[in-house]
Amino acid sequence: MSHPRLAAALRAGVRWSEPERTFVVQLAHFRGWLDVEDTAFFVESYDAATGEIELSDRTREPLDAATLVADPDDAFRCTVKGRFPARFTRAAQAHLLAAVEVDGDDVFIRASAAKLRFPS
Repeated sequence: MSHPRLAAALRAGVRWSEPERTFVVQLAHFRGWLDVEDTAFFVESYDAATGEIELSDRTREPLDAATLVADPDDAFRCTVKGRFPARFTRAAQAHLLAAVEVDGDDVFIRASAAKLRFPS
């Protein structure tokens, strides 16, 4: 999709429908099923001051650092909403990497007053 505002609106409209056991996208009065090939959610940013990630559906939640993995393309992924995979955008990955601290052999992510262990 080439129009940035339309693409952002579509990403923001993604929801999991428990009764239908599928993802749907809602744009104003339009609602349709969504076939997800990779991830339904994207991490748009990481806020080191709060330790929260902002998702493509415009929600925020604490980063679960234990679920961080790098895919074969070296893009970070994590679990969001307790069960769904999400892929970091390039900007979000840059935000996260800016919050990384190294202490000897240990690597941490700054998250508010805490430090989250970066998975190996």
